Amino acid sequence: MIFPPINSRLLRDIGRIVFLATVFTSLAFLLKRPHIREYFLDIQYMREVLSGGQGTGLVFSAVLFILMWGGLIAAGIPRLWASAVGGIIYGAFLGSVISLLASLVGAAILYSAGISILSGVVERRVGGTLKLWRGRFQENAFWWVLYGRLFPFSNSTLMSLLCGSCRVPFREFLTGSFLGFIPLAVVFATFGSGGIKGNFWQIILATGLLVLSILSRRLFKKWFPESLKDQRVYHA
Repeated sequence: MIFPPINSRLLRDIGRIVFLATVFTSLAFLLKRPHIREYFLDIQYMREVLSGGQGTGLVFSAVLFILMWGGLIAAGIPRLWASAVGGIIYGAFLGSVISLLASLVGAAILYSAGISILSGVVERRVGGTLKLWRGRFQENAFWWVLYGRLFPFSNSTLMSLLCGSCRVPFREFLTGSFLGFIPLAVVFATFGSGGIKGNFWQIILATGLLVLSILSRRLFKKWFPESLKDQRVYHA
């Protein structure tokens, strides 16, 4: 029997899933050991300090996290790590919300830079496909931004700069980014929460959600067949 060839991108995605599941599972195993949690590293105390506790302290901590990670994302740090750290500090739910806001701040900064000081960089990086993307955004800016954001492990920095350079309306850019950021924000915040708490069910859930996110690519390719012509923006 001759088996069909396995797509190289699929192999890379499988490798990333295995790597992430292994990293956070190992972290959960390590931190679940009583002598590490209680004597070597007081996890609960560390989380309480970083999260600010309750009330005003929590609000201050969240605002500081959003501003700090928004700046780091604008500087090129992957937003997925903001979600993982958010999950470690604040838990899966609140970590998802706070890291999502940080991602939007970072994306907005990059969008502004794409309009102004980095427009030339975008043109050199994207090259001849810039005209193609301008046409796509003019056709339906919201859906193309959403499509780009939903791709797991995509180049979020370049996408934000490209949207700015192509003068995508800010409302469509922000709305598409917000909805597209949600899946992986939840996935990585759940990974972070499960790893720090030693909660293997959260890690299993995050892994399953990540698999679903990757599989959804096939569905979106049916809706956006032209995207098959150029993938450099998403996986550069």
